[in-house]
Amino acid sequence: MKKLIAILFFSFLSLPLWGQKFEFESPLLYEYYYSQPDSGNGIFQFAYRINYDELTFLKDGERYTTRIRITLELQDSSTNNISRANEDKVVTVSEFDETISKNKSVQGLLNVNLEKKKYFLSITLTDLLTNKDFTIPKFSIDLALHQPKSYIVSLGGNGKYYLANKRKTIPFSPNAYSFIYEPVSPLVRSDSLSLKFQSHTDFLSFYSNSTIENAFLLEEDSLGIYLDPQKKSPGRNFLFKDVSLKLPEGKFTIKENKNQQSFLEVKWWDKPHSLLNYEISLKALGIIEPKSVIDSLKNDSGKFGYKNFFKYWQKYDPTPNSTYNDLMAEFYSRTDYAQKTFSNFTTPDGILTDRGKIYIQFGPPTSTERTSSLNGRNLEIWFYKERNKKYYFRDRAGNGNYELVKE
Repeated sequence: MKKLIAILFFSFLSLPLWGQKFEFESPLLYEYYYSQPDSGNGIFQFAYRINYDELTFLKDGERYTTRIRITLELQDSSTNNISRANEDKVVTVSEFDETISKNKSVQGLLNVNLEKKKYFLSITLTDLLTNKDFTIPKFSIDLALHQPKSYIVSLGGNGKYYLANKRKTIPFSPNAYSFIYEPVSPLVRSDSLSLKFQSHTDFLSFYSNSTIENAFLLEEDSLGIYLDPQKKSPGRNFLFKDVSLKLPEGKFTIKENKNQQSFLEVKWWDKPHSLLNYEISLKALGIIEPKSVIDSLKNDSGKFGYKNFFKYWQKYDPTPNSTYNDLMAEFYSRTDYAQKTFSNFTTPDGILTDRGKIYIQFGPPTSTERTSSLNGRNLEIWFYKERNKKYYFRDRAGNGNYELVKE
């Protein structure tokens, strides 16, 4: 328990949370909306985002630069006429670490005037530095169909609502995201709306009496893509404020009433890789807890017990009002780093090395030093300023396995 308290105390150091991709994801995150006019053409709006770590940066003097192009083509299914839109983006950063950041991104917005018809949509991302294309397979959209319109947004300090822009998913994170929803039937004039979010494990109801009678168009500024209120709409938008704080990970069916429903996913985009491998999850937890606790997290058949595992971490959740557990995320982000960084020939599991164990418990050291003797035995010293502690690790055999020799 003392070790767990130490983790609680040092869990929010300056190291950002990070994880590894477990499955292939398109580098282009996008969503689109269509403002349906009473007659004539409407506005088709395509908002996109690409994280910096997905892009190619070249060093340009003391800075790093990338150039990309987004191309949008919409083919009319009845006439085969094609409407196009594209734009180039240039991004320049000063630090190399920014070029591999998952938390920084380039965003943009494309607008096309279209009739209410069926189209075939194709999207191409071009890296202008390497002349390589990434094309999303063509798919159809029918703008004539009235579907529930929703926005996942965060409130900016300027009072504007900005798109999360993560393929219409609610990011599972410590940040608060709200849900703006326009009912399927534009004739609904009720002052309140109740939505039911149902997955195979969870059922939650949300109530809103916060209504917005304006329609929205998307606009872009230096902070991102935001919702710009337009003229009053015959329908109503309902604001479900900070709904993300109550939703767990998973795919949900949203039920407006018995007959109308839509779908939404709550996704942990930078989920630590070690949380996708529960053998490693328990192995890492065994560093700070005895075998009896680890055994208690398994079910009667001896296999991993999901509910017991999350109940264990809920006891130490520093933000119990949110489903996102900052402490668990930090612990397993450290596990990822230790597994990747400290593995060696004699100990393939980096989390079981002495450096890995110290790193998982106390995070990154304030500073490190390394010395080498004539016989090639290296000594590594980790300094923790806040704890007034030093840890000494020696590579006795010269094979990269640093053992703790002094605390």
